[in-house]
Amino acid sequence: MALRVDYLAKETGNNLIRNPSLTIATILTVAVSLCLLGASLLIRSGVDGLNTGFEDDVEFIVWLQPDATQDQIDTVSGALSESPAVESSRYITRQETFAEFEEYWQDTPEILAAVEPEQLPTSFRVVPNNPELAVVQGLADEYQLLPGVRDVAFAGEFIKQLNSFTSSASTIMLVAAAGALVASSLLMYNSIRTALFARRREVEVMRLVGASNAFIRIPFIFEGLILGVFGALFAVLGVFGLNRVITNSVEDIELNLLKNFALDQSELMPIALWLLAAGAIIGALGSGFAVNRYLDA
Repeated sequence: MALRVDYLAKETGNNLIRNPSLTIATILTVAVSLCLLGASLLIRSGVDGLNTGFEDDVEFIVWLQPDATQDQIDTVSGALSESPAVESSRYITRQETFAEFEEYWQDTPEILAAVEPEQLPTSFRVVPNNPELAVVQGLADEYQLLPGVRDVAFAGEFIKQLNSFTSSASTIMLVAAAGALVASSLLMYNSIRTALFARRREVEVMRLVGASNAFIRIPFIFEGLILGVFGALFAVLGVFGLNRVITNSVEDIELNLLKNFALDQSELMPIALWLLAAGAIIGALGSGFAVNRYLDA
């Protein structure tokens, strides 16, 4: 028995509107579960972008003691210039440090009035050859021990802490998404079972006149697929909205490194495609199991 497109569209549409509350609940459950999955993927991609941005523009600062002697400064300068792990280094005078200080605190004149250039330390801005966190950390530990060095600062600790936090948050969301996906599949299963029960007489008549199981099964599987895709579309909108919130937030922060945490449209598209595929698979599998159980009973 051939399956016509108009019959498939009519039966699927009737099934969707026959129980609107269950249809809406199924779509929303799929949307929430896939939104959690999408948020987890979004965070992981943002952290990857953050790490890439750190490696593309890594720099650490060797801060000298305010009373460091010229011999100590020369010792640090020589160690930096002779190190094969250092690509370049630049000495920052007190006047240059004060200019940066003025720019940073330009909206707080009372702080500017309390500080003189002679009170600020000098420093070296260093670009390593290898931007890996472990390598930069080793260099920082090495230069920390030189005489006249007060501190060595770089974004490594911040990156590690952020990686740890986002990894934990992403894992929690993945676990929550997995649980929600199971709930979505069960709700999809029950939704299709309810549709089958409501049409049980029609299904029995079709079987009596010789309709194959495939002829009976396909409209219900297609219904589940549509429910899954609609839920995924809402999840995609949620992920795009979350990324917009992240983008607006990092644009207000002066730290350029964090701007790599927000994704552009081209980076969001793979996540959207994954969510659409996941929604279609959840819908098709959940409805397929429901129909098979019914027809085999």
